Parts: sequence; C-alpha cells; structure tokens
Amino acid sequence: MCRIISIFNQKGGIGKSTTTVNLGAALAEKGKKVLLVDMDPQANTTVSVGIDDEELEITIYDLLTEKKVKKERILEVIQETSYERLHVLPSDITLSNAEITLSNAISRETILSRVLEQIRKDYDFILIDCPPSLGLLSINSLVASDGIIIPVATSFFSIKGIKHLLNTITLIQDNLKPQLEIMGVLITMFDKRKNIAKSIKSDLIKTFGDKVFDSVIRVNSQIEYAQDNRIPIIYYNKTCNGYIDYMNFAEEVLAYEWQ
Repeated sequence: MCRIISIFNQKGGIGKSTTTVNLGAALAEKGKKVLLVDMDPQANTTVSVGIDDEELEITIYDLLTEKKVKKERILEVIQETSYERLHVLPSDITLSNAEITLSNAISRETILSRVLEQIRKDYDFILIDCPPSLGLLSINSLVASDGIIIPVATSFFSIKGIKHLLNTITLIQDNLKPQLEIMGVLITMFDKRKNIAKSIKSDLIKTFGDKVFDSVIRVNSQIEYAQDNRIPIIYYNKTCNGYIDYMNFAEEVLAYEWQ
C-alpha cells in the first residue's frame, strides 16, 4: 500500500528538501518505487535529483491550476530521474503564483490530493517537499498525506515555531484530514560537539517522547558536496555519515507502524 508523506516545517533551512530527496533515494535503494513531489517554488528537490527547473515546460503548477486533470496529463509531468525507481513531480518558480491562482478555486485544499490519488497505486511511497510556510500549498500537501515528518535542526530558531506548527496540524486534523498522522520529529544538522545541539535534542525528546525518530542526521559536508553536484548523497558517497544516517532513517520509515 502506498504511503503519502509530507516533509513539513514552516522554518526554512532545516534540511527539509535534503530529507525529502535523500529519504526518497534511500527508499528507492531499498527496492521501493518512490515519487518525490516538489511543492516548493524554490525547486530544491527538483534540482537535487539532476533536473534543470529552468528547462521544464510543464510542472506541478500546471496540475494544480488545470481543471479536471487526467492521469495521462499527470504522467506527462512526472520526470524519471537517473536513478532506478525514483521519479519526481517537478516544480519551478511559477509555483509561487499558486497561492493567488488557487485562492478562489473550488475545494482548493484538496486539489493535490485529487491529483495524487490517480497515481497512488503506481508507487510505494510518495514524499512531498512542502514550502517553508503555512499557506495553501502546505495545506494541500498535508491534506493529501497519510503522515508528516517534521525535520528540526538543533538550533534555537528552528524549534521556536514548533508550537505554531503543531497547532496548524491540529487544525487540519480537526477540519480537513482527521486520519493525518504525525509520524515523528527528525533531528537534522546535528553536531554532537556543540552543547546547544545536545541540549535541544534532549528537550525535543522530553517534549515529543517516542515521536522523535531514533535516527539523527549529522552535520556532514559530503551532503553539501552532493547538493552542489545535484546528486542525492545516497548515490554520491556510500561511505559518509550522510549516507549512513539516511539509510538508517529509511529503515525507520519502513518499520513505522501506521495507526
């Protein structure tokens, strides 16, 4: 059964796109068929799997704004990557217009859900890279999802908005998607040499308990080099901490017990 998971935090710069891409690549490496859905106008997920967002003729924006999108049209937009079992629904800067374009659409919160339901049976996992905001694109992503992974970097500002984030998720559960699950909090950019990092990790575990994933994504320069080369770390360097951490995290996601 396909699971649709949003990688979501309204704070930018905390490894959201990095997690979407590398969790997806790790799951593909483990034999699962994966679709990455880039709902961020910055198109970091699209670019990180080697696709030039400036060369695209059609993107996720077209699927969100066209009326009565059929499966054939969705398949036109989906891009195969260079990596086996890993596909992407790409984005580009035009997606930044979607908040305005969709504001008066009928059932505007469920547009992405209606698109993904048509291709759900084709994949084992669909991972959605949400924009760093609590707007209509993020709401569409969450309503389309079965679960949410919340990446949190171990810095003061990255945890500052978590309460607001949880309130938003609760509103969506209460009004739009009761079965939406918070799968857990993923600690990213962790540097064990820094006391602040260890302190924030401890605070997160006190607050969320077993909702904090055992896997921790450590600070690793190889991840940055992989991004510069537009290659997921899973395929870039199989000996570095980034590879080890995301492969371990993929195992946790595979073992997750859905309610």
